[in-house]
Amino acid sequence: MKKINYKKFLFFVGALAFLFFCSPKITLAAEQIKTTDYFVGAYPNQVSGAVDLPFALYIGDNLEGVSDPIKSAYFTVSGVYTGSGSLSLSLNSDASTTKAFFLPAVASPTNFEIIYQDETEIINPTSAGTYNYSLDVAPAGVTLSGLGAKLEATYQFVPTACPDGVPANEKIKSTDYFVGAYPNQVSGAVDLPFALYIGDNLEGVSDPIKSAYFTVSGVYTGSGSLSLGLNDNASTTKTFLLPAVVSPTNFEIIYQDDMGTISPLSAGTYNYSLDIAPAGVTLSGLGAKLTVSHRYKPPICGLSYPPYGDLISTIFDSTGSADGPAYNSIMWRGALGGEEFDIGEVLFQIAAADDTIGPWDYIGPNCIGGPYDWFELPPETAAEIGCYSLLNNKRYFRYKARLCSTDCSASGPTTPQVDEVIINWSP
Repeated sequence: MKKINYKKFLFFVGALAFLFFCSPKITLAAEQIKTTDYFVGAYPNQVSGAVDLPFALYIGDNLEGVSDPIKSAYFTVSGVYTGSGSLSLSLNSDASTTKAFFLPAVASPTNFEIIYQDETEIINPTSAGTYNYSLDVAPAGVTLSGLGAKLEATYQFVPTACPDGVPANEKIKSTDYFVGAYPNQVSGAVDLPFALYIGDNLEGVSDPIKSAYFTVSGVYTGSGSLSLGLNDNASTTKTFLLPAVVSPTNFEIIYQDDMGTISPLSAGTYNYSLDIAPAGVTLSGLGAKLTVSHRYKPPICGLSYPPYGDLISTIFDSTGSADGPAYNSIMWRGALGGEEFDIGEVLFQIAAADDTIGPWDYIGPNCIGGPYDWFELPPETAAEIGCYSLLNNKRYFRYKARLCSTDCSASGPTTPQVDEVIINWSP
């Protein structure tokens, strides 16, 4: 009996293994922190009595074992007010969370922006998931216009073994996009086309967009309203009242499309248009930005390799004579991939011929070849070749090897390492 060690093949996989196994690993044992933005609500009509703005906070990271994960959670409430009095803010209709902010008397509509935090820690998630709350807004003695609110939450989380985690751990991030700016005065309808780019994997993620809101700002004069919509779709339009002003006055409006026009389901570039239509007012210094918080599936830790790679050996002369041998078994030495050496597969097919020009018909244990007939072998395990009528007594042979990073159909983080291929035959 003889054995063949295909040195050229060994050199190839050795070099491949060097690339695969010498890539540096990054571990993040320390707990990390991030900030995400969420749209809370906007009220297009004037507000002179109490209103509630329900909203959802989504946490996509691992908070297990983190003591007091929420490091900062505050609301920015903005708009224009007239009158003299106060604005009370609270959470979940809980009186213990109420804070009343004094608003001094103004003769004309005046911008306001209030930052509010719940000191009683109503917002205190301890694990990943969706949490529902309500921001309660109660003006007293003042009338609000263009009311809007957003939440910024900064929390500590436990990262996985590499920076982006694994597909089973879906995460969330906030990104800002420039929508547009209009240098001239605006007294009629204008469109601001913009592109939203999603670079993360959203495959299989249910409802990936958790929050998407626009901040539109500038200076206005006159008395009337500002309508905002998306993609010339009337059903997305919201009209915000702007009270009469004698002198140019700042404004900032927070707008969300309640129809879900912004709803990408996969990575890519998505084009939209923000429609702005003032009525009775003239805008100056008009600008708009978009803040998106989306859930995504991070890539596999480390590098990701193709589902499989094939190599066909050179031609071996088994006997040096016209008479060929009986091919008995095939075996390989090396290791499967991964830290535990149990990831991936190694497959083989065998072909034999009476001449170096073939024909070379590669077959597996079922003697039929094709995409599904392979010898699938763990390392150091010999398999009987069989298929005697198709292979035996043929002088020349070669084999096809397939190295799979996982199950030969999906990409994976590592690859097998083949050091030797051993074919046993009887002269």
